[in-house]
Amino acid sequence: MKILLVEDDPSLSQALATTLTAHRYTVDTALDGQIALELAVQGEYDIILLDIMLPKLDGLSVCQRLRQQGCQTPILILTAKDANEDIIAGLNAGADDYLIKPCDSAHFLARVRALLRRQGNSKTSPILTWGNLCLDPTLIQVTYLQQVIILSPKEYSLLELLLRHPQRIFSRSSIINHLWSIDDSPTDAAVTNLIKDLRRKLKSAGMQEELIETVYRLGYRLKAAPKKEKEQTKVENCQKEIAAIEQVMWDFRASLEKRIDVLEAAARSPIHNLSSVQHQQAKEEAHRLAGGLGTFGYAKGSDLAREIEHLFIECNWEEAQQRQFAQLLAELKQEIAKPPIALIPTLKPLMLAIADDTLIAQLQQAAPHRGWQIEIVRDRSDVLHHVGDSPSVIFMSLNHVVPDRGLMLLQELKIQFPNTPILILTTQDSLDSRVAVARLGVNRYILQPATIDEIFDAIAQLPQTTPTDAKVMIVDDDPVALQTLMAVLQPWGLQVTTLNQPEHFWQTLTTTVPDVLLLDLEMPTFNGLELCRVVRQDAYYSDLPILIITAHTDSASIQQVFAAGADDFIAKPITGPELVTRTLARIERSRIQRQLLQYQKEHRQTRQLQATIDLLTQAANRHYFDGFLHREWQRLADAQAPLSLISYDIDYFKSYNDLYGYQVGDACLQRVTHVVWDCIKPGRDLVARLGGDEFAIVLPETSLEQALQVAQRIQQAIAQLQIPHPSCTHQYITVSLGISGTIPQINISAQELIAIATQALYAAKARGRNTYCLYPL
Repeated sequence: MKILLVEDDPSLSQALATTLTAHRYTVDTALDGQIALELAVQGEYDIILLDIMLPKLDGLSVCQRLRQQGCQTPILILTAKDANEDIIAGLNAGADDYLIKPCDSAHFLARVRALLRRQGNSKTSPILTWGNLCLDPTLIQVTYLQQVIILSPKEYSLLELLLRHPQRIFSRSSIINHLWSIDDSPTDAAVTNLIKDLRRKLKSAGMQEELIETVYRLGYRLKAAPKKEKEQTKVENCQKEIAAIEQVMWDFRASLEKRIDVLEAAARSPIHNLSSVQHQQAKEEAHRLAGGLGTFGYAKGSDLAREIEHLFIECNWEEAQQRQFAQLLAELKQEIAKPPIALIPTLKPLMLAIADDTLIAQLQQAAPHRGWQIEIVRDRSDVLHHVGDSPSVIFMSLNHVVPDRGLMLLQELKIQFPNTPILILTTQDSLDSRVAVARLGVNRYILQPATIDEIFDAIAQLPQTTPTDAKVMIVDDDPVALQTLMAVLQPWGLQVTTLNQPEHFWQTLTTTVPDVLLLDLEMPTFNGLELCRVVRQDAYYSDLPILIITAHTDSASIQQVFAAGADDFIAKPITGPELVTRTLARIERSRIQRQLLQYQKEHRQTRQLQATIDLLTQAANRHYFDGFLHREWQRLADAQAPLSLISYDIDYFKSYNDLYGYQVGDACLQRVTHVVWDCIKPGRDLVARLGGDEFAIVLPETSLEQALQVAQRIQQAIAQLQIPHPSCTHQYITVSLGISGTIPQINISAQELIAIATQALYAAKARGRNTYCLYPL
């Protein structure tokens, strides 16, 4: 990993560079902002460490210009400026993090690692692996089969570079840029020797597989990792999922006898002889059977159980209803004695495939082991008439169709499935072909010859849209139903929490904090609608997606579901595809909504901040200055404490702009303002830009004598900047200052203080500039 360190203190720069180099980072250093900007634009860096107070060009300006030029490299500001205003200015300038000097080296390195992780995929483990080879950036350690391999710093950096960019081809010059600092000048032979040394050490450690591939005339890249173990893992995971479904099915069938016994006990005696507990128990068992039987392939049995449930709901039984109950129960027992029609459907990612018959056959043969199901599309009409689930990926062989028709078909696919990634297989390796398909939004370009494994590997590397690691909470009083839902949802990477006792609902909800909530409609103690209303009453959970699981799909019942605040419902019997699709859709929609709300919040905060500051200098604007001065005047009038005001502007600034241009003039204003902030107390005092090069400094609880000391510090600090200004008498940028102050009184306006300070400023200019005048109020 290569770092650009920008620090004007040579001793501190050397200390930081030594620390970073000891942790296997390659470091380039710059002592001023201008050189830093040139290096950052021309070089390839993984992170930039940037001081604020720099000669020639300050750190904030460097940061702003890099962001304006589209540079996305993470920037960590490392400075002694610790005021809130400085931190806000740094982050607003485009920095990703802000660290105050002096700082502990462990803290400093942790911030660097955090930014590097954020630059990549934050959801992945920081440990980089290739087969049995592991590289741990935190420990700076490489192991093979859990045995440590001793590598030199350059060998370690090369291995990390390849592991972090497995598909990229690195030329020798690119490797030099990444691994050597700008002060070094190694030859291509140094790279060749480094590759040989790394290969030799890996082989000595017992690694038989070849890690690094030499690409003729291009450079080097990481070979595809050994597939045997990966394939075995996928097969094992698939087998575990199937076993989990089968176990749930077995548990359900084992519970049928007890459930039927409850109904038979109710059928053996007249309904009016049943106690309220027996009546309620029989109704609940019928309700559970209605949902469970349909889910596990007993569609007719589900209908019979639902009819029995409705009989118990009616309550006013006559002899006819008693006979109907007995008949329905007998039919139900006959139905469950039959084998189920099918297990709960498992949902696998769907791939649309457009290729020749041979390739299609190979894809279909390998797909189950890779966890995919394939739908074949022959031509344009198949695309237009596709009505099934939206595919997770589209694979197309351009060799199978006429080139122009292939591009037309790609266009049709992108229109119909705008968010679905597309891979193409082709023999054409020209730039024109690549640009043509890139314009159509193709995500991967695979050249023939390519094996089936290479095709599926390319698919696996596509960005995944499934919201993995999301938390799902399911509430149902039926343990078998909970097992069923968990078995269907967990293979999609969802963290599932189940609850079969609704009385513990709130405690479980607040502990879990789920991303989506699934509630069974009919439960003892509290039903799903009641729990839904409870959630909607709480402001924190008012936007939590809620899905009601119900066997009642009539319009009145559905209306009650939505009236209670639910977002959607899932009808029993449950089917796997519907459950997964609706759950994932709600999670994704909720995630997008949260992102939108966060964006709106940040946008409001930005607008509020912009309404109070001058965007160029980050000083307060005139509007905020007036309000701040008024508030301090009132406060200090009550406290009878002093208030001072300094008005200042840059001498001959118009001629400076005319000579150097407005861009350089803006940079001058920024540097002068930053120096002024350093001369006051930012937590108490205020610097404001009133317009052009006119500024004011409000100094609460500051006497005239103390204000005079502040003005002297400002003059000295600006003189030390030595910003060239040939039109100025002193050949450098200077300022004139007017000072005034008083103990505020209620019967005197703060505007009078501004007027006196302005008069003092004009008097300083009249004396030849580069001086100050003090006029008490």
